Amino acid sequence: MHPTPTVAPSFLEATITDLQTQTGRGSGSLPADQRRSHILEAVRSAGEVDVRRLAADLGVSQMTVRRDLSHLDRVGLLRRVHGGATVRASPTARSEVMPAEKTGIAQAVAGLVQDGDVVGIDVGSTCTAVAHQLALREGLTAVTTSLHAALAFQTSPSRCVLLGGIVTREGSLVDGGPLVHRRELNLTKLVLGCGGVSADRGITYFDLGETAIREDLIERSETVILAADHSKFEVDRAITLGGLGVIDVLVTDAEPPQRLAEALRAADVEVVVAST
Repeated sequence: MHPTPTVAPSFLEATITDLQTQTGRGSGSLPADQRRSHILEAVRSAGEVDVRRLAADLGVSQMTVRRDLSHLDRVGLLRRVHGGATVRASPTARSEVMPAEKTGIAQAVAGLVQDGDVVGIDVGSTCTAVAHQLALREGLTAVTTSLHAALAFQTSPSRCVLLGGIVTREGSLVDGGPLVHRRELNLTKLVLGCGGVSADRGITYFDLGETAIREDLIERSETVILAADHSKFEVDRAITLGGLGVIDVLVTDAEPPQRLAEALRAADVEVVVAST
C-alpha cells in the first residue's frame, strides 16, 4: 500500500493553528478583529483569496466571511470581488507597474484620436496615461468619470467634462445621474481599460457600478478602443461588459496569444501593438 500523502497546510491554516495553540480556542470562536487580521494576511500573502477556502480554514460560515470581506473592502484594506477578494492596489501603485508599456499604449491610442474628437476616457492607470497624452493636444473634448483623468486636463488647451456621481476609492464617479444619461452626450471615441480580456468571457471588470456606466457610454460612442497591456490577456474578472465584439480596436503592448487573437479576428477587432 502506498502511504497517504501529506498535504501542506495553507498560510491561513498555519497562522490560525498558531493562534489556537496560544489562545486555546477553536477557529470558529476567533474574535472578528483577529479573523479579519488573518484574512488580510492571507490576501497579502497570496494576492487573492476564496470565500469557501477562507470559511473552511477559519471554521466559520461563508456568510461570516462575506461580511468580513465587505467590511475590509469598505475600509479600503482589500478589494471584494465575486467569490472572494484581492489585494487593493492604489492608483499610484498601479501607475508604477509597467510604466513604459502603458506610455507606449497611451501614445498609440492618442494616435487614433483626431482633432475635434469627443473622447470618453475610462477609469484606471492605463486610461489615465491616455488622458495625459491627450491633454497635450488642442481642440479635443474629454468626457470621463475618472478624477485622475480629469486632473490631467487641468491646464490643458483642450477641455474636459467630468461626469458627476459618487466618488469611489478608485477615484471614479458612479451612479452619475442626469449628466451620464443625457441624450445630448455623443462620443466619437471611447477609451476603455479592463480587468481582463479573454476569448471566453470577453471584456471583464471588478466593479458593477463602473461597468454599468461603461455600457451607457458604449451606446453613445462611434468607436470603442480597449487599452490593455498583455497582463490582461486571458484573464477573467467577476463582471462581464460583453463579448469581444463590443470593442472596435484593441491597443496593447504585445501580440495576443493565439486563441485570443483568433477570437479577436472573428469579432472583427483591429489589434494595434504599441511600440514601447
